[in-house]
Amino acid sequence: MREDSKKYLYLGALTFALICVGLVMVYSASHPIATQEYGNSSFFLLRHFIRLIIGVVMMAVGMAVPYQKWAKFGRLFILVSFVLLLLVLVPSPYRLTINKAHRWLRFGGLQFQPVDFVRVFVIFYLADVLTRKEAVLDRFKEGLLPQLIVLGFILGMILLQPDLGSTLLLASIITILLITGGIPLKFLAPFTGIIPVGFLLMHDYQRLRIIKFLDSVIHGEPVSYQVSQSLVGLGKGGFWGVGLDNSTQKLHFLPEPFSDFIVSILGEEFGFLGIFIVLTAVLIVIIMGYRIAQRASDKEGMLMAVGITSTIALYAFVNAGVVTSLLPTNGLPMPFISYGGSFQISNLWGIGILVNIMKQSMDYKETTAERDWEFRPRAAWVQK
Repeated sequence: MREDSKKYLYLGALTFALICVGLVMVYSASHPIATQEYGNSSFFLLRHFIRLIIGVVMMAVGMAVPYQKWAKFGRLFILVSFVLLLLVLVPSPYRLTINKAHRWLRFGGLQFQPVDFVRVFVIFYLADVLTRKEAVLDRFKEGLLPQLIVLGFILGMILLQPDLGSTLLLASIITILLITGGIPLKFLAPFTGIIPVGFLLMHDYQRLRIIKFLDSVIHGEPVSYQVSQSLVGLGKGGFWGVGLDNSTQKLHFLPEPFSDFIVSILGEEFGFLGIFIVLTAVLIVIIMGYRIAQRASDKEGMLMAVGITSTIALYAFVNAGVVTSLLPTNGLPMPFISYGGSFQISNLWGIGILVNIMKQSMDYKETTAERDWEFRPRAAWVQK
């Protein structure tokens, strides 16, 4: 087997292993609730499995379609983003409201969160615009202002759902892409003043959540009931864990045991060792993603790889931080592991695009007599 082919297998095998772990943990963490509420222990497992099948199809699409085509239609994807987010905010038969939050759309039997696809669309948009406007990125009005207006509306619409966690994560991804794409830091520095203004515009419960978290840091106590029960589960697991399906925290003690807090159930059943192995696998995927970005054959590929990889990295870091009481509760899932539909589908789509970027970078090096995928401090697109 060619060495280049092994590169695809490494990323694909790790991703497959992680989603298999996710399937096992979703069933283990959900079957008590599924049995009680739906009379079917596999209710959530089957739904999760079907969504993963869709995700694998999207991953295949991402691998097959040249990534430049996604970036080419970046502005169209942004228009689609506005439409999807508007449908979430405006009362309609398609809007689904849960706990007073308008974050979901439902078409027939299909239910999804638009923000999960909007996040990918924003990456396409920035990869396109930061490449096309490379010559004027040092001019604020031409290089940055139009993008700030567009992205500001996107972030504002997500915040109105309300979805503070997704807004902050998307804002972080946008900032990473703007800096990586060549926007001077002097243009971005003044916008740090938005942080205190944003705090004042939050809902009361959102401000209270942050205040309680800061108070818990000072006094060394868990920030909420969910986090308290999460720490109990992690404590029970110890180093080796109590064994698969032997968790007691999933028996109505820990809310959202198969989605936001699935890592806590993983820790209870497989201990520190299980969490370490899973998070190490996620970390390797992240490292491979950034290495793909470094070796991309053009700037569009580099930016798309950075955006996709940063999404996985930030969500994994925040989710792990919440279940261990290092960050305030925010309802963000663990990539590849948590129960979820649109989030996991968009992640697998992203992995497919990463593979496509990797393939094209290898093809580029073959045409330039660079046969090995060796470490190089500068990306191929810089050397053109």
